Amino acid sequence: MSFQEIILIMIAATIVHEIGHLIGAKLVGIKIKEASLGFGPILWEFTLQSIKFKICWILLGGYVMPAGSDEEFLTYSKKRRIILTASGLIMSIIILPIFSLVLIKLIEGDSFHVGIKFVDLIHVFLNHPFQYFYSGLTIFPTTIYSNEISNYLSCLAEISLFLGIVNALPIPVLDGGQIIMTLLENKMPKIKEKYTIINSIGYLIIVAIILLPMIEVFLRNIKTTFPIILFIGFIIYRVVRINHRFEKSSKDV
Repeated sequence: MSFQEIILIMIAATIVHEIGHLIGAKLVGIKIKEASLGFGPILWEFTLQSIKFKICWILLGGYVMPAGSDEEFLTYSKKRRIILTASGLIMSIIILPIFSLVLIKLIEGDSFHVGIKFVDLIHVFLNHPFQYFYSGLTIFPTTIYSNEISNYLSCLAEISLFLGIVNALPIPVLDGGQIIMTLLENKMPKIKEKYTIINSIGYLIIVAIILLPMIEVFLRNIKTTFPIILFIGFIIYRVVRINHRFEKSSKDV
């Protein structure tokens, strides 16, 4: 399967994940002000039922943003907030993969067992949790069928499960981390006070995880990547220096 096809399937899985959050919000009565596919500069946006929907240039993930500030969101009950967060995970880990496998069964016939194939998908991920980071997206799908539509559906099931399990990790800003923070906020009241700071730390952890495979490649091929590392270091240095001068000039004024 081509890289472009896999990216399109990943976008589809991301959209379904965010739809899961929207459904959860609707079920528990939490107002949503914004839902986005991707990050960065806005490519296209529209408003539907008071929710602003955005498609951004960097099609890496997405988010659903409740109306009001963080403080206002924390006034909702723990149960309602957990349902909102968990609904995306349920959609990605259970509903979409099983729905995809059911469609494959309709194509492949009675010899295809949905339950067995679902367990197989989970085993592949749990036995080799980092292969998707180090082998790249082209590893999808790991199960190949003679029918092209079955291959697309298999890829959708695997990618959805992958996105769901990654989102379930106990890292702030990810769904799993948000659920843990919600469960612990009574025993650790400072979680509410430091909500924004904790989320910022979560973003740093995510960036570090994404960069680790890249850093490994750079270090493994240090003889050829050394000039690139120097160039990146120089750019970072210049950005920090320019920013420092700008802040100093602003204070002087």
